[in-house]
Amino acid sequence: MTKFRVLLFAGSLSAASAGATTVADCQRVVAQFEAHVGRLALAGRDQPDVQRKLAEAAAPRASMAERLQKLRELSERAGALEAQGKVSRFDADRLARGAEAAMLCLQRVREGR
Repeated sequence: MTKFRVLLFAGSLSAASAGATTVADCQRVVAQFEAHVGRLALAGRDQPDVQRKLAEAAAPRASMAERLQKLRELSERAGALEAQGKVSRFDADRLARGAEAAMLCLQRVREGR
């Protein structure tokens, strides 16, 4: 029983020392996502539109709700771009997953995790 308590205590210390996700952490996620979007071969207005959504999501004065909404719109846009034949299924999936990763990060910040 004593070993169990020691392990439980050690586990709680490591979890506490890991720290919560910060906005800076999420900014790094968004920056990586922006770099990926910059490498996609989007034609016409699509590239600037996608990058604008990302910039709006990363804007320092944007509320958490606004950031999440812009990322949701970007995730939905990925499906539309694929349906229109403007990106491959692979690239559409990467766009959607990148937006979802950024949303998850922001949700963790909001929840203090």
